[in-house]
Amino acid sequence: MDKGKKKVILSEMTEEEKVAAEARQRSFERSFAGPSVGKAGLTRDQTEINKIIAESSKGLSNIAYRYYNNQVRKDAELTEKIEWYRAKRDELMKMANVERLETEAERILVEVESTRDLSQVIVHVDMDAFYASVEVQRDPSLKGKAFGVGQGVLTTASYEARTYGCRSGMAGFIAKKLCPHIILTSMHFDLYIAASKAVRAVLIQYDENLMMASLDEGYLNITPYMTTHNMTASEVITQLRAEVETKTQLTISAGIAPNRMLAKICSDKNKPNGQYEMEFDRTVITKFMRDLPVRKIPGFGRVTERCLEGLGVETCGDIYSHRAELLVMDHWFGFRGLCKAYLGIADNSVAPGKREERKSVGVERTFREKMDDEDILNELASISEELEKDLERLQYAGKTVTVKYKLHTFENKTRAKSVPKYINTSKDILPIALELMRRELPVRIRLLGLRLSTLKDLTVFDKGIKGFFTSPSKKRPRDTESEAGPSRQATPTSELMRMEEEDKATMIDMTDLDDDMDSPAISESEDSSITNTTGKRKSLSTNTHLLGPICPICNKALGPSTSNQGLNDHIDWCLNKDAIQEASKKTPKKMKIEKKGIGDDTISRTVESKKKGGGNGTKGTMLNWLKKT
Repeated sequence: MDKGKKKVILSEMTEEEKVAAEARQRSFERSFAGPSVGKAGLTRDQTEINKIIAESSKGLSNIAYRYYNNQVRKDAELTEKIEWYRAKRDELMKMANVERLETEAERILVEVESTRDLSQVIVHVDMDAFYASVEVQRDPSLKGKAFGVGQGVLTTASYEARTYGCRSGMAGFIAKKLCPHIILTSMHFDLYIAASKAVRAVLIQYDENLMMASLDEGYLNITPYMTTHNMTASEVITQLRAEVETKTQLTISAGIAPNRMLAKICSDKNKPNGQYEMEFDRTVITKFMRDLPVRKIPGFGRVTERCLEGLGVETCGDIYSHRAELLVMDHWFGFRGLCKAYLGIADNSVAPGKREERKSVGVERTFREKMDDEDILNELASISEELEKDLERLQYAGKTVTVKYKLHTFENKTRAKSVPKYINTSKDILPIALELMRRELPVRIRLLGLRLSTLKDLTVFDKGIKGFFTSPSKKRPRDTESEAGPSRQATPTSELMRMEEEDKATMIDMTDLDDDMDSPAISESEDSSITNTTGKRKSLSTNTHLLGPICPICNKALGPSTSNQGLNDHIDWCLNKDAIQEASKKTPKKMKIEKKGIGDDTISRTVESKKKGGGNGTKGTMLNWLKKT
């Protein structure tokens, strides 16, 4: 819209409409500026910088213009969504008893308050401009200069670049507009992983249950360490930060609080190279939360911020003021979660991530625009090979293959398909990925990714019948030191993907997603002794194990001389031993069995107990009696 038309429209608006329009524009500019507008080291007043970013994006290259148009489209979709929320709220509030809603909200707040726990000292540690700091170690000439890591999209920016408004998640061309002399370096993942391991080696001395959230941040519970060493929390963290800097030449900031949410908020208070301790007092915590913008709550992204803002909630204190309206909108916003944010209550448990918590393994690449079909498919093949290496390293297989791509217009698309068996090799993954991608051609893209989900942990033994049929030589012992990470989600590129997905105003298409999770499946990689390349079953001898067959119920080795019949009898016993033991107490003489036939006629028959050795000549054991009945 040109300035002339904009002025005409503004002149026709009432004063109230103008204020609303200006507020929407500021909100759009803030959203457009990216997810990291609150990063430490940025200019305090971001309004002017946000405006520059939005305005400058219109007049740059074609890529910048498409990027701007995509943001405008997403903002329009989000605005429509917010209007729907408002209309729904008004509709529900007309029918609601406000006094009763407020009473119920108060009851829930009291219930949530009862879960407050101030007994644990939780610390969130966050490396200062981690990737930038590692790049300075690699190239000391970068020290003191404005530079960013990543050339297409910045994964981080030095503090010198942040003063100009540059930040993580920002497109390179925007960074250059804000800071013409910025230096953009390529990424060196091997160096970041090595530096992260060095920092982790220090942190784990203070809490053996260290919970790493990514390569450059983590949580500790230092309560036991404080007790053992008779130190205050402040003394422990001062010592920890000094030790990290001495051993790694990297600085770290920390937040000390009663739970993880507060600790993460506090770690950003005195960045860089500082620490902040929250008082362990309910009054102090609730006062601190009252004026805190909702965007500062971990997990609250741009979309959540905009939607809550549309309902009049900008700070955590507003949650209480609008408690009746938010309670009636509980289905969409989760009232209990908002109560926890208002009260400053969150989980204070700290433990390493569990392998079973992992949802997917993926690889994605950003590049200059590709539009040649063969080039795109070759890129997909290369990505599938990299994904295979990651799956082998992390020891996972999965059933759902997802292809993600970003169009030249910056729209994200995903296509997914599930298969009935677990797979983890490029040979199995690539044909599915190619099938999904070929349907989309021709396309013009700037990002391509591949992900495997519906995961199975290959380090865990199968205890069922499939585990029995797997040769002991093929069973991998569980490595107690192995971890799920550092996962792709801990790397800069996937962190950017996470931040992009946070903006759910982008419409995501999912097709061909078959829910085959309950289908029987055996992974060829772990069951190659059963399934050949044609998919036909091979005959197996149950005597292939050195200790003989192993019962899949009790995991007992039955001896190398055990026959198939012996194995079956043992499995029957394991499955029915409770019933057998109960029946042994009182041997039945007669048993009536009723079952319904055609026309609901009842057919009854009496089964007389057999004498030992009678009937068909088989041994009259309790097991045989159970089989016959």
